[in-house]
Amino acid sequence: MEGDTDNQSYELLDSGGGRLLERLGAVVSSRNCSSAWWRRRLPGGEWRKAVDIKRELQGPLNLRIGALRFLLSPQGGVRSLAPELQELWGNVIANCTAFADQQRRPARVLNLFGGSGGFTLAAARAGAAVAHVDASSDAIKRAREHAALNTLASRDIRWIVDDPVKFAQRERSQTTRYDLIVIDPYVSKDAKRGGFEMERDLAALLSTVSGLLSDKPVGVLLCCRQGAVSPTTLQHLFRQEFGVFGGAVETGEILLKGAAGVPAVPFGVFVSWCKAA
Repeated sequence: MEGDTDNQSYELLDSGGGRLLERLGAVVSSRNCSSAWWRRRLPGGEWRKAVDIKRELQGPLNLRIGALRFLLSPQGGVRSLAPELQELWGNVIANCTAFADQQRRPARVLNLFGGSGGFTLAAARAGAAVAHVDASSDAIKRAREHAALNTLASRDIRWIVDDPVKFAQRERSQTTRYDLIVIDPYVSKDAKRGGFEMERDLAALLSTVSGLLSDKPVGVLLCCRQGAVSPTTLQHLFRQEFGVFGGAVETGEILLKGAAGVPAVPFGVFVSWCKAA
């Protein structure tokens, strides 16, 4: 993006010993990560340079993660921005761009559990029309700020404060259909955050989502970043629900990556169904 400098970007510097070492613009910070069991690559002196961002930052920091920009809040921390999703954001940009080239119209994208807005920003950047749904009005506010930061505020984005599952159920009775549907659920006991439980709710949600697809779909993407969910389980669910439409199902790890030599850190699994062109 024009005007970007290294002083505005995110980078994973090292991992291990149950922690991550990250560069957040000009600030180096460390946070807990239970999946980083291995030994650290950098010496202890480098790790001791890490500061507490809640104390170091006096206000939101303009931070570039991959191709997108976010406001890093001292209270929310980098975890809320999900830098581990940047490769999947890139896939969404590529898929929506390819769809527009082939179909001669913008892709219609539904982003359920939209959070800080990474998938919405990626789709909008590729010219897609996006419905961004989240149960939290605060999350919607932050995502809209991120859209403005990326000069996407004027794009075709519907910001919807609603329970994502209930919204999808009601949308079945409407005429709008979507070419790409992204599901990135947060597992929470807070009713305001949807209270989604994978084992209880996912199969029913996928059944609802299958009825929201257009006649020329790109596909469906599901991210499971909380709790232990087998990729085989997800693969079976996706084949069961979307196999009737043809296409292919792919599963893989969600990995936070750094430069060469920095151990990639697992943050869950994803499954995607893609309808072949």
